[in-house]
Amino acid sequence: MAQEQRAQQQLQVYRAALESEIARFENIPRALQFHPVLLQALEQPDNNHASDKANRLLQQLADDTGVEALYLINAGGVTLAASNWHTPYSFVGQSYRFRPYFNDALNGNIGEFYAVGATTRTPGYFFGLHMSGQGGANGVLAAKITLKKLEQNWQLSGEKVLVVDKEQVIALASDTRLKFKTLAPLTTEARQRLELARQYTPMSLAPVTITRHGQQMQWQGRLYGTSELSLPRLQWRMQLWWPSRQLSLNATLLTTLTGFGLIVLLLLLLYWRQRRRYYRMQVKARCELEQQVTSRTAALAATNYQLEQQVQERTQAEARLRSMQHELIQINRLAALGQMAAGVVHEVNQPLTALRNQSVNTLLLSERGRYDEVKTSLQTMERLINRIARLTSQLKLFAATRRITKGQSDLHEALDNVMSWLSSRFTTQGIELCRQYSDTVQLPIELHALEQILANLLANSLDALDHHSQGTITVSAGPGWLQVRDNGPGIEPALQDKVTEPFFSTKQAGQGLGLGLSIVRDLAEASDGRLTIQHPPEGGILFHIDWSPHDQTPH
Repeated sequence: MAQEQRAQQQLQVYRAALESEIARFENIPRALQFHPVLLQALEQPDNNHASDKANRLLQQLADDTGVEALYLINAGGVTLAASNWHTPYSFVGQSYRFRPYFNDALNGNIGEFYAVGATTRTPGYFFGLHMSGQGGANGVLAAKITLKKLEQNWQLSGEKVLVVDKEQVIALASDTRLKFKTLAPLTTEARQRLELARQYTPMSLAPVTITRHGQQMQWQGRLYGTSELSLPRLQWRMQLWWPSRQLSLNATLLTTLTGFGLIVLLLLLLYWRQRRRYYRMQVKARCELEQQVTSRTAALAATNYQLEQQVQERTQAEARLRSMQHELIQINRLAALGQMAAGVVHEVNQPLTALRNQSVNTLLLSERGRYDEVKTSLQTMERLINRIARLTSQLKLFAATRRITKGQSDLHEALDNVMSWLSSRFTTQGIELCRQYSDTVQLPIELHALEQILANLLANSLDALDHHSQGTITVSAGPGWLQVRDNGPGIEPALQDKVTEPFFSTKQAGQGLGLGLSIVRDLAEASDGRLTIQHPPEGGILFHIDWSPHDQTPH
């Protein structure tokens, strides 16, 4: 059926617009999750200066990104700071413990919820993300966006578009008469769930008066056909009501028959007068048609201008968001560099102590004329110096934002160097390392970059195998490829495309910055390599890096 196909195509367009509008805001809380100003406000709720800085920061970010509101909530559900702190409808001091997005985010999940605002009475889409600070301080960073412009665009189209939630409540609609009505009477359990979350308070949620006629329905005296598409977010459904073709055919037929009868009657009575009347009707219809064309052209031009303005504003907001994310990546990268520097200082201390003792022994041997032993002692000192150089080189590699890392390095040498840093963890956790490669394997990447890749992949596997009995990590390699595999719990398929993004981590809050796999991917690509993540049939996870010049079947 042509009308049904057209309705399905139109629904695809409307669904894509709705998902795009929501998706362009969902990463804003994640970009601010570790901002020091917000963490200080969370850790020191009684510090007025810290709260004021957080208020002004959230206000500036909301103005720049177009978000309706950004606000920080403590573990008790009370708002500590908000972008609308200076307005009569300020969220500061308000409790949102009853909202599902707050509880989901506090439990470590991504909170999403659509509801009428408890403070502003303005409908909006809410995001929530868990935040944790020092001293056990926990909270939620939330964002609220409005979908009013989207509904206004639906109204301009002249079509009846609506979004229905899992409780049969019409959450969004192009016709205001349908919004916050229900397609079926609410059950007692459904109404209790909605009242507990205060999702649509104070809306009455009255049922829409609809009469069914087979596959069609009648509303407000008109027959409609319906088409529907599912929306994964919040278990929504999107519907399009279109005028029934059968009703149009009946109306056209009735009008034609009536007109024909009148024409025949008038021709029999007053033929000459009918000719003059027909001529006047033709002139009037032509004028009305010209007016309708002019009006519709003006409306389309206005709609096109609004769409151009929205595209321009959206492009500018996305550019600002990318710039903010880049600055946050650099700040957190420097913080991670400080942590690595502390670790390197600790590791360098032992060879420095050994080097000091060895130099004293060398002087004594020299004074006694035992030159063969002096030579051996100097060689030992050289090995200690080389070890210190390798440790400090990691700082140079990590501090660089992006550089070419192509070269040639010996995998056996790189893995031995990394194991000198991680061997204690392998021993403590009882993890077995299996090497499946020849001693002559050469890989097209700098030695320091290869050591950094191996260190991050092995550390991730050690973290995954923590408290795991009979844990095994296997390193395999050949000409132009490298694999690291473990028999741990693996990664959920839904998260596989996100784990290489900066600051995305599957670990508990405070146990990592989420930069390890991002660094591995950047170093591999800087040496013309490609990182892929696979799930072997026997379980665990497999990281594969391929430097071949064309796609090949994974080894």
